[in-house]
Amino acid sequence: MSAFFEAVALLLPIKIEQVSWDGDTLMLSSAAWSFRTASAWRVSKDYELQFACWDDDARILVSQFLGTSVVEFNWIINRQPIDPSIKLSDGCVLDVFCSTSIEPWVMELSDEAIYIGNS
Repeated sequence: MSAFFEAVALLLPIKIEQVSWDGDTLMLSSAAWSFRTASAWRVSKDYELQFACWDDDARILVSQFLGTSVVEFNWIINRQPIDPSIKLSDGCVLDVFCSTSIEPWVMELSDEAIYIGNS
């Protein structure tokens, strides 16, 4: 996964131009990249939970990501490169909790590189 971090680091900050949450799949993207997951996720800011995937208004709340940028990409637990933690330019942190071993998250980069979580 070190090649993945190197590839992402070269693109940072990555602007978010499209966001969708249909109750099953969260998608963040622009022309240069995309990130999608069907796993559970939450959003925090300043160490406080803001909202999560099963909240009634999550579909509306994710729209706040539009126009922000991904400024940092890490793992929730550094020793376990499984669950991604994505810091946004507005201070929000999107944590994804992989809930399936088959394609828990996918990130596609502009150089046509595709990274599949937990693979």
